[in-house]
Amino acid sequence: MIRIFLTVISIISCTTLTIAQDDVTRLVGSLLADTPIEEDLRELCDEIGGRVTGSKSNERAVEWAYQKFVDAGVSAVKDPFEMPILWLAEGSSCRVNEIDFEPLVVSKYNTEPGSYSGQLLYVGKGTAAELDAIGNEAIAGQFLLVESDLCLDINGLFAEYAHATTVEMEAYHRGAQGIIFMSSRPNKVLYRFLTAMVTADNIIPQLVMAREDAMRCVRSIQSGKKLSIDMTIAAKTGPAFTSHNVIGEIKGSERPEEIIVLGAHIDSWALGTGANDNGCNVNLMIDIARQMQQLGIKPKRTIRFALWNGEEQGYFGSWDYTKEHEAALDKHLMALSVDIGSGAINGFFSNGRAELVPIVNEVLRPVAALGDFTQVNAPIVGTDNFDFMLQGVPNLVANHLPQVYGQNYHATSDTYDKVDLRQLKINSAIIGALALGFANLDDEKASTLTQQNRTEIQNIFDDFDLEFTMRMFDVWEPWVKEERGLKSK
Repeated sequence: MIRIFLTVISIISCTTLTIAQDDVTRLVGSLLADTPIEEDLRELCDEIGGRVTGSKSNERAVEWAYQKFVDAGVSAVKDPFEMPILWLAEGSSCRVNEIDFEPLVVSKYNTEPGSYSGQLLYVGKGTAAELDAIGNEAIAGQFLLVESDLCLDINGLFAEYAHATTVEMEAYHRGAQGIIFMSSRPNKVLYRFLTAMVTADNIIPQLVMAREDAMRCVRSIQSGKKLSIDMTIAAKTGPAFTSHNVIGEIKGSERPEEIIVLGAHIDSWALGTGANDNGCNVNLMIDIARQMQQLGIKPKRTIRFALWNGEEQGYFGSWDYTKEHEAALDKHLMALSVDIGSGAINGFFSNGRAELVPIVNEVLRPVAALGDFTQVNAPIVGTDNFDFMLQGVPNLVANHLPQVYGQNYHATSDTYDKVDLRQLKINSAIIGALALGFANLDDEKASTLTQQNRTEIQNIFDDFDLEFTMRMFDVWEPWVKEERGLKSK
């Protein structure tokens, strides 16, 4: 890693930085040099593993992360919050009777445990037109086998979410007994995902079937065979329980009441080991805090390093934080989420807050040599910035080059070896510079970072036509009913 440091820092010194070692320069240099970030990530992925909220491994991860902050001399707390339900997968199995075949399957989150049987009906992509052609009478009571496109990148991932949500809506209203989605990943890779446009509790059972196995079933059906399936979904379920975020803090030296929040989620699904989603960025947060502490850097404003829990089930940890700190959110100048793997950061989503763009451009100047940064003023729904957006707090999401994020998302293949370790170091320097830049903004620029009112937030949703996406993640109705987010005065 020293070679990376020497190469990059020599480039930086030729840009807008002076030779004087100011705080940003010192922090960037320290983050690009040898740090424990790689070994920390290995511990989290290989020794703790997948970290579903409510599992023993998740509890170990909370203790592990808290101790990392403490060992670095960073003030930290384990911040409790309530998760609404417990759902821990214990396995799914499926048998296709007529061809004596046991395909590989995994259930969607919160599918009701139990045994199910029925006919398997191939419905192509499951579009409304395809289902209309089949007819509701033929669909009722059947398990729909739905074809999926290959997911090659983050755009494919969002397309898959939208596709699955639409199919779920159509299947539910037409009386289907359940849905079998063909995996969008090759080589028998399985993954778990959550959408909830119509059935937030997944009233009908839904599985993902290994792509090659689903294709075998399709070919058999197309050859004229009628296929029936027996399947079992096992899960440990329970009522509401207490989980914890881990919050590290470096207190501001001049305006400690003003807060910059940097966040990454510590939970993951347990099919893989949660490496790119989102262990790499958990360790990025820990490493920035550790290096700032070791260097004795005193930011003007307080920086909080939030390792959120319950993100995968609906960003419950960060939602709880916004409720717990509701009275102080007008002093939260910026909340950042880093949650798209270890590909190169090429800018930030400013989530409908155009006033953030020139400030981000300014604070990234010291690390201009580390990337070709372009800010995108479009809102992101689906990670821990969201409840800050619902509360009108200026918020950012790091934008990454795809690397291998999309094809390994929530999957058995999301493991340590998929992380771009070199780029992770560079990303940590970029986020470190961004954090210090916002924490040390002059008062005039900081005064532009204000909390929006409910009408202004709604205008963002309307301008960017977010209703479908918010319904897809089951957050539209809670916003409209004022159960979630900023309330009307």
